Amino acid sequence: MKKIYFDSKNKKDCNGCGTCSLICPKKCITMEEDEEGFFYPKVDKSKCIKCNKCKNVCSNFNEKKENNEKAYAVINTHKKYADKFSSGGMFFALAQYIIEKGGVVFGVRYTEELKVVHDYAENIDDVVKFCGSKYVRSDLKDSYLKVEEFLIKDRYVLFTGTPCQINGLKKYLGKEYEKLLLCDVICRANPSPKTFKMFKQNLENTNNKRVKMISFRGKRNGWESPNTLIMYEDGKEEKNNVFLNAFGADLINRPSCSKCVFVSKRRISDITIGDLWGVNEIFPSLQFKDGVSLLIINSLKGKQVFNEIKNKIKYKEVDYDKACSFNYFKVFPVYVNRKKFFKFIKKGKINEENFIEMMEKYMKLGFCRKKLKRLKEIINA
Repeated sequence: MKKIYFDSKNKKDCNGCGTCSLICPKKCITMEEDEEGFFYPKVDKSKCIKCNKCKNVCSNFNEKKENNEKAYAVINTHKKYADKFSSGGMFFALAQYIIEKGGVVFGVRYTEELKVVHDYAENIDDVVKFCGSKYVRSDLKDSYLKVEEFLIKDRYVLFTGTPCQINGLKKYLGKEYEKLLLCDVICRANPSPKTFKMFKQNLENTNNKRVKMISFRGKRNGWESPNTLIMYEDGKEEKNNVFLNAFGADLINRPSCSKCVFVSKRRISDITIGDLWGVNEIFPSLQFKDGVSLLIINSLKGKQVFNEIKNKIKYKEVDYDKACSFNYFKVFPVYVNRKKFFKFIKKGKINEENFIEMMEKYMKLGFCRKKLKRLKEIINA
């Protein structure tokens, strides 16, 4: 039986796509931020006519059957923007294909205040702002509405996002569009925008200067050993991996990510892209100093696009199952200290003055508890 957030009130049953709010004929559903910094639908019952369109359009379900997808290791040979790519630059190759057709590309960028938002670009120079990994749940704003507007105008559109955001768009549109190319990124989880803001503010308060940029995937030590690079407005830089480590430990991620229905081989997009982790084991004789993308073809449309752009990239077919085994094709459990961590944020015990220190503390406490639990299991075995 399908679990709908409107019925269960369980936050694990909502991925925050906002499709229910857009589809409501009475506009009585608003997306409101909770104490953790995630958005959930709230219904104005005085306006609700109980049409159930919100429940019927809920996108938190993966109904696609598993296909025999093709997987490739890909490197974009584009020289001008190569330093902007997080890995092999497959997203940029797809974007260039759409822009050359007079189309529009939707991706994720930073605002001036370093808020992470979805936006669109109509030229290749503006596409660059979407390059680079941003380990924060993006604000979709009115992206779904804009995608529909461009499609109605018969424009080509590339929409990239997490699998749940892709499925939300598909549910909103309600039909297939020939000129719409859907590309999901392999996703571990969606970290809280609120915690990212607190992380940034803590850095600024500690250093008494404004953070200009945060790069999560700097390649200075090689793309397989990334560091979070903090760049200040005075030109100084520092490395700080605390936020990235908290994301990897599942301390700050959205509740629905711990029971994500899209972490499977049933991909709902035309194309899936990500980092090809484990590439040195898959191709031990080859060197990939600046990174390599994993490209998965999920549909006939995806295959057709790949055939049109493959002369502009370097690629090599890889065993699909082996490539997936090195990547995030599984659900990670909620971190042991997550509930207490957010509880203390709500109470103000964790704030912009001590956020980084407390984040490190709670990750260490969780690690110790896991070790103790494992030790007890060994003793009692």
